[in-house]
Amino acid sequence: MKLLSAFCAAACIMTVTSTVSAQSSPEDVAARCVDAVNGIVDRCQNAAKDETTQCVRKIKRLLEDGRERAARRVATDCIRSAATRTENCVNRVQRICRACIDTLLDMGAPHLARRIDNVCEEAISDLRTTLQREKTAIREALAG
Repeated sequence: MKLLSAFCAAACIMTVTSTVSAQSSPEDVAARCVDAVNGIVDRCQNAAKDETTQCVRKIKRLLEDGRERAARRVATDCIRSAATRTENCVNRVQRICRACIDTLLDMGAPHLARRIDNVCEEAISDLRTTLQREKTAIREALAG
């Protein structure tokens, strides 16, 4: 799975940055960068929602069965998994952003590079906020 994620991230970076050789405008490159970043955020947030839902259900089932210790282990594993996934997503966003910003600077579009930098910072903030929500939902499920 990690290999697939790495391949997808590399392909995305190559697609975004290869637009220069296709003589795209800086605006086109910036738009593709924003689309790529938004795509990563959407996929990561959907994965977070799905995983959190599964974790909460499992924790509640274990608690209903009186298996508090197992529920705590599941909660710990879920939070660890969520944190790892979030960091992987943040890393993918950062790689794409660096490539996009470098490309835009090479194209002589520093104003667009700054905009992309802002989009990237907001995307990373959104991912970290999603992680906090996941942790809260898991902890609340554990609290009963």
